[in-house]
Amino acid sequence: MSVGRATLGGRPLLVAMVAGASYGSWAAVVNHGAGLAAALRAAATQMSMSVVASFALQLLLTRLFFWARTPGRGFWLSSMGTSTLAAAVLTAGHAVNGTPHLAATLAPSLVIGTTFCFGYARALLARERATSGN
Repeated sequence: MSVGRATLGGRPLLVAMVAGASYGSWAAVVNHGAGLAAALRAAATQMSMSVVASFALQLLLTRLFFWARTPGRGFWLSSMGTSTLAAAVLTAGHAVNGTPHLAATLAPSLVIGTTFCFGYARALLARERATSGN
């Protein structure tokens, strides 16, 4: 799969599946005190949203990076845009599904996800600067 000037292969899907399984398991653990049904609902919500969000946001991040006029602007647009969108979508999804411990459920995925967005955008920036000779 080719997005912008980056060839992604199957990596975005693999990362999305690992993220979904990890964050879904965490959601079940955090919400087990509210009962089995609540824990399973939170786990299913987190897993499904994490898979879709991780996959889509990796593609969006790459698109936004190369859409900007300069690599520096691409870094900021892609890292800030994707992490803000992820926080909004995950929070809304859990609020709609009635996740009991919303902050504790979302904290790992938001912290790790935001770190990933900045790290991935930084890697794109370094690669772009290396290939352009800047």
